[in-house]
Amino acid sequence: MLITQNVNAEDSAIKEPPTQARPAEARPAEASMDVTKRIDPTDFKNRFDLRSEYIDYGTSSAFSITPRGEYAFTNALALRVELPVARYDTGTTSDQGIGNLVTRLAWRSIRGEGYAMVMGSELSLNTASDANLGNGKNVLAPFAFWSIDIPAAKSVFFPYIQHGRSYSGETSRDAVHYTNLRTSLLTRWPSKVYSFVEVSYWFDHERSNSYSSSLKAEVGRFLTPKTGVYIRPGTGLSGTDNYFGVKTTMEIGMRHFF
Repeated sequence: MLITQNVNAEDSAIKEPPTQARPAEARPAEASMDVTKRIDPTDFKNRFDLRSEYIDYGTSSAFSITPRGEYAFTNALALRVELPVARYDTGTTSDQGIGNLVTRLAWRSIRGEGYAMVMGSELSLNTASDANLGNGKNVLAPFAFWSIDIPAAKSVFFPYIQHGRSYSGETSRDAVHYTNLRTSLLTRWPSKVYSFVEVSYWFDHERSNSYSSSLKAEVGRFLTPKTGVYIRPGTGLSGTDNYFGVKTTMEIGMRHFF
């Protein structure tokens, strides 16, 4: 956004000629940046994320470092790729190496005043270097989510649904078949700070529709107009499923937009 300086155009025969208007000065990007729009998941941008995550499953734990790149063909179509480097610990043994490669193609199909809809699919490939670092399957997981602006609360609400199913992979490993429902609330705060609260439910159709739920709360801040950092603790809420259930999680990461 530009601010044009006011210039006194008054002139007379006894005055010097008026000076020309100075070039408009750009307002610092930090002053006008809307962090909600910057991280809007329905408005795609070229970006690079790097995150580290610790998960306590109760009887075992996992730690991973995951680089993620996203290329936006347009602001309505993007391809994402991520590949974790992970360590899995049972308390007596541990394994480390690469996990499953995940790709995601997403398309914003609808956008109106205060709302949008995105649909697409993730594909998780069986690239893990050890059995404990992946599920041994190739999983296709189509998804859809909506964004609904709540201006009075300076927030955006995101309902989300995803259904995943394995179609190939190691025959000795259990099949994967799940539905994930979650709701998230993104809120803008002063000083380029934002918060993100997410409640998620997993339904495991391979295990008599057992389920698990979790809560994650993210707080982040943009250090520059294009780079932000965040912390995202989480906890399991309820459920009977040991496959998707967690006890606690902790994620720390950064995002950079190009």
